[in-house]
Order: sequence, then C-alpha cells, then structure tokens
Amino acid sequence: MRKMGALLLALALVISWAPLAGAQETVTWWYENATPDQERIVRTNFVDRFNRSQSDYRLEIRFDPNLENTLRTALLAGTGPDIVMTHGIAYALPYIQNGHLLPLDGYAEAYGWYDRFLPVMVQLGSYNGHLYLLPKSYESMVLFYNKTLFDKHGWKPPTNRAELEALAEAMEAQGIIPFATGNAGFRVANEQPVSAFLNHYAGAENMYKALTGQLPWNAPVFVEAIELLNEYYQKGWLGGGNYFSLTYEDYCTLLATGRAGMTINGTWAFQWMTDFFGQTGQEWDWVPIPALSEHAGYPFYDLGIGATLSINKAAKNPDGAAVVLDVLSSDKEIITDLNRDWPGDWIVPVHTLDAKDFGDKTDPRYARYVEEVADAVAAGNYGYTVWTFFPPRTESYIIEGIEQVWLGQITPQQFMDRVNQIFQEELQAGAVPPTPAR
Repeated sequence: MRKMGALLLALALVISWAPLAGAQETVTWWYENATPDQERIVRTNFVDRFNRSQSDYRLEIRFDPNLENTLRTALLAGTGPDIVMTHGIAYALPYIQNGHLLPLDGYAEAYGWYDRFLPVMVQLGSYNGHLYLLPKSYESMVLFYNKTLFDKHGWKPPTNRAELEALAEAMEAQGIIPFATGNAGFRVANEQPVSAFLNHYAGAENMYKALTGQLPWNAPVFVEAIELLNEYYQKGWLGGGNYFSLTYEDYCTLLATGRAGMTINGTWAFQWMTDFFGQTGQEWDWVPIPALSEHAGYPFYDLGIGATLSINKAAKNPDGAAVVLDVLSSDKEIITDLNRDWPGDWIVPVHTLDAKDFGDKTDPRYARYVEEVADAVAAGNYGYTVWTFFPPRTESYIIEGIEQVWLGQITPQQFMDRVNQIFQEELQAGAVPPTPAR
C-alpha cells in the first residue's frame, strides 16, 4: 500500500506539472498612451500575430497614459516590464547609467541587429561600448504643402530661403497663412520649429560641433537661426498670428482647406495629412525643408527617434523580450501593415526596408519618404532634432524660452545664451545623449 501511495503521488505530480511543460512564457511590454483605434492597430498587426506565430512566448501589452512616471517608479523598485519603452534617448540615458537596462550585445550578435539597423541607429543606442537601445521608429521634420493650392497658383515647392520667403509673401498677399502651425494643447510642439531652424540654418556640421562641445550654442550662426525664426513669427507667418490658440486639428484643417499653404512638421503628421485632406478632396505632398542659409545642405533631414526599446535588467523573460524585438525589426509584413494603418509611427530604421516593400499598402508619398530618408541617413545627410539629441533640462528650456522670444520678453541672443549655459552644465554632468561621429 505504501508503494501504491507513492506511485499515486508521483502520478499526481506528473499530471499537475504536465500542462506547465508546454506553457508559453509571458513577455510584458508597457506601451505609451494610444487612442482605442491605435491600440487596435498594435494588437491586430503585431501582438496577436506574434502570439500566433510561435508557441514559446506570449506577448502581453499594456497601454499607459502615464508611462514615463509609471516606468520610472517600477525600474527604481527593481520591477517593471520585460520590454522598456521610453520617449527617446534622453529619457533612457539615466536608466542606462543607473544600471536598469540590460546590455543587448549578445542578442545583437545572435540576431544580426548590428547589420540590420542603420549604423547611426546602433551608435545612438550605444553607451560606453555596449548596445542598450533599439529605435522603435525614426522621425524627421519635412515641409508638407497643399498641392491643390500650389497647382492653382503655379507655385513650386521651395528649396532655399529666398524661394521660401517669396512664396510666403505671395501667400500673404492672397490672404493665405504661409505656415499652418500651433501649440494649443501641446506646448512641447515649440521645440519643433526651433529644431528645424537650428538645423536648416546652422547646418549639420555646426550642430554636430555644438552637441559635442566644440562650438557654443550662443555662437552667431545659432543666434541668427533663432532671429530668423522670430522674424517669421513676428510677421504672422506661423499660424497667422494665432500660434498659441491653434491645435493640430485646427491648423491641419487650415492646410487641408487651402487657408494655409504649408506646414513644417514631423513624420507623425503623415497620418494627419491622410485624414484631413481626405475630408476636403484636396491634394497634399511634401518636400525636404529648404536650406535657410549657406551653412545648410539640401536635401537633408534632421533625424529623431520616436521611441526607444530596451530590455529591463530585472526582466523575468529577457530571451523572450529579445525575440519580440527581433520580430518587430525583421518581419516586413508586420512593419508594412503597421505603417499602412499608423503611418509615421513605425518607421523601423533598417537597411532592408524600401519603398517597394510597401507595395500598395501605403500612400506612395509616404513610402517615398521612408526610402529617401533611409538613404539620406545612410549617406550621413542628417541633422539633429532637439528631442533626440539634446539633454532634458536644455530641451525643457527651449520649449519654454522660445515663447519668451516670440513675446518680446528676451532677445534671441539671450535665449541662446541660456541654452548654452544649461547645455554646458549637462554636458559636464554626462547627461547629453551620444552623438554619433559624422
């Protein structure tokens, strides 16, 4: 009886553990805030397909409108999701420095990430010789314009400052707002025109020198860039004098109805162009931002990273997290479907993606952007967005301080003096994100 009891106990243990032997391991990912439709896009095009594609791992995604604070609290406590998503390199850098993120070198070698991603992206995600970050997508600022309006008046997209200003004056004479833009409901938008004018006036080489401490930010070339931006604002060219009261819905409507002619905006606006112009029946297109001085080349694109992806050092399932990151950056069907439904937010910066991969899934204007910018970045024809390459205190001041310039409370020189002071403090403190060698 004793032997029979032992046998029954062993059999019971085998039965109780049997389901676990083939159970999927869970991989957790905390994602930033998204609309219900955007949540559906991520789940349908990636999460559900990943989970169906294999039997080893199950990806669970959670959308968090307060991701930055939730994530910081969890990581400091030694917990959190397997996949760590941040709003950019400057946000992720303290996590690297404090040992909260896992070096990805072994996974990068095993999965070929070093060869798959554009070299500049590998450099951006590296710190002290180790890879910690993969970009979820990359961004750039471009010039969108109302093509129907341009065709009506015989206007050509500008390539330099003289052409841009002549065009703005012609629009103004017709009662058309030259640049549809505004920051109502999203003050952070202030850094976008600052970023565009610094890059496309001062040029990539000067930006690189300043970011690496070789040139102060209050050098004349940067002050002149802000003076030009302020000149455009004072003329009423930015939002028709209503910059502070226009939401993106407002100014996209102005552009799509022909009451505004152009907007300097980021790649996230591709989805807006489709939505708003689809309601008016008018046509849109885009070109690179014109060269605003002899310092800047044309075409070139100021580069940004929309979000970073890493693996938590305290991850319960780091191997599974690596599989998720690998699929997200290698499965072209997943990437193109995400771009079809959410254009501008899933431009994975890999060598293997070009316009023909999108087929008829996306607007050809968008597919053209993806290919052209990837080629430009690979050739080194890129600049530096504020939200990707600048440290956090400097970025915060730029967002706040440019309003003081526009309102006449400080001069462009005083603004850039303060930008330089804060930046140099952060440079000495090691808070400046890595700037890849050109």
